[in-house]
Amino acid sequence: MNHFSIVSQGYNISEVNEFVDEVIQKIEALSQQNNAYLEQIQALKKDSHRSIDIQVSNALVAAMETTDKMKEIARSEASLIVKEARDNASAIVEEALIEAQKTRQEYELLKKNCNVYRIKMENLAKAQLELCKDINEEN
Repeated sequence: MNHFSIVSQGYNISEVNEFVDEVIQKIEALSQQNNAYLEQIQALKKDSHRSIDIQVSNALVAAMETTDKMKEIARSEASLIVKEARDNASAIVEEALIEAQKTRQEYELLKKNCNVYRIKMENLAKAQLELCKDINEEN
């Protein structure tokens, strides 16, 4: 704090005026500095908002890329599952056809054996009838 000289009618006017001029200069300097700080704060706020916008934009782009990759992976896996299912179905159908062919061959063999057995039985029955006729004729 400044101390002023005391003169006959109070303080020395020139000293007070000098002091007031210094205070005004300091206030003006502080006001200018304050305005500069306010401008810097506004600029930083704008940059901060831009930075947040850029980060959000980058996050959205990354999310979209990830989604596209996940879709592609899912399509690829689905394609593999469908191919595997088709291969398995083809193998099952092929096995069924082979089994059906074996069953058909067994049926044909049984049918042939039945015919052979029937013919043998008919021949045996004929032979037995002939034998019975011969026995009856001898009596």
